[in-house]
Amino acid sequence: MNRLSALLLVLALAWGAPAAAQSPRPEGAEGAVHREQVWRLPHNADEGREIAAIVFRPPGDGPRPLVVMTHHTSGDAARNGEPRHGVYPHVVSWFVERGYVVAVVHRRGYGLTGGERAERFACRRPNHFAAGRADAADLAAAIDGLTGLPFVRKDGVVAVGQSTGGWAAAALAVENHPAVAGTINFGGGRRGRSGETGQTCALDELVRDARFMGRRARTPALWLYTENDQSFPPDLTRRMAEAYRAAGGTLDFQLLAPFGRDGHALLPNPGGIPVWGPLVERFILKFR
Repeated sequence: MNRLSALLLVLALAWGAPAAAQSPRPEGAEGAVHREQVWRLPHNADEGREIAAIVFRPPGDGPRPLVVMTHHTSGDAARNGEPRHGVYPHVVSWFVERGYVVAVVHRRGYGLTGGERAERFACRRPNHFAAGRADAADLAAAIDGLTGLPFVRKDGVVAVGQSTGGWAAAALAVENHPAVAGTINFGGGRRGRSGETGQTCALDELVRDARFMGRRARTPALWLYTENDQSFPPDLTRRMAEAYRAAGGTLDFQLLAPFGRDGHALLPNPGGIPVWGPLVERFILKFR
């Protein structure tokens, strides 16, 4: 092989490698329960990064509508890195039994995605919306990758999140993604917990940022909070919802009766299904 041929081969391999990295790819075979399988998806807003999603499927080849789910943030960094972070089997089964492909998306810095988190900020300069939007970019990347697969419908996507994941779903509504039909926020928000001091701060800024979201969001949203949410109290979440609606956002806000010791656990607790199930079913039926 002469020098020119060798150079051309090196260039061809260099050009080809990114293309391969930018294709969604499964890891391993499907599991026995709901065909569980990890997928690696290119991040269209963070070059060179991939997003991991744990995908569950009903029987058959599809295409089926997609639910993307995303997780809370634990105060324990080790728990945030767990490979099944945010996988709630009872929630997955509820959606799969209704014919949805479910993808539990690990945002940057969490679970199987790993790396650095994209949504840090200090209490001296709180910006809850920017943090939510960084997380929403991870959801959008997962949606773009998954809706290109043959077993997933290209429209009618529903985004679901809990706690910081709920805030990410709320922020995704601002993007008005063409594939996304609706977003569901379970107890969503950010507590402004500073990495420097561990303090909780700037909860009132959530009202300002909800107003900002409502001004731009045109994707239908369902927000579910409880009267005894220990992270986001009812007087705060009412004001958030009022600000969102007053700014023009399309919102179904449900402030539910106290649930257990801390209503923030409504989604992770299997006993919450009778509470949220009928409300979510009514909401998603609009998009089938």
